[in-house]
Amino acid sequence: MRKCFAVLCTMGVVLLTLATANAEELRVTVPFDFVVNGKTLPAATYAVTQSLPDDKRALAFLGEGTGALALAREMDTTATGAKLVFHRVGDQYFLSDVVTLGGTLHFTVSKREAQLARTMNEPPVLSTVGN
Repeated sequence: MRKCFAVLCTMGVVLLTLATANAEELRVTVPFDFVVNGKTLPAATYAVTQSLPDDKRALAFLGEGTGALALAREMDTTATGAKLVFHRVGDQYFLSDVVTLGGTLHFTVSKREAQLARTMNEPPVLSTVGN
């Protein structure tokens, strides 16, 4: 029942995202698996769009048969562009920032990323995908 509810909610948000006509879309090919909001997404081409009409911090990552939703902790309107920024810790990539024409969305470092960085005893390396 819980799984069914989660699927229905995700489908509703995706449909809402597709219905939002003026939402900015960033299309980017990510050549490696990466983690967003605790979910590992495979290497693929993704459409990154605003998932809620009144909240620019809520994003949907829609790929080839997969996707995820994420809420940025803050948005900085001074830096703009069209790219995704990742922290690489060991051989894993974690979404750090999404840079759009509207600004840069910053995502919270996950417990999993922080724990992996402590275990490996090395700082994360920044990797950028996009323009």
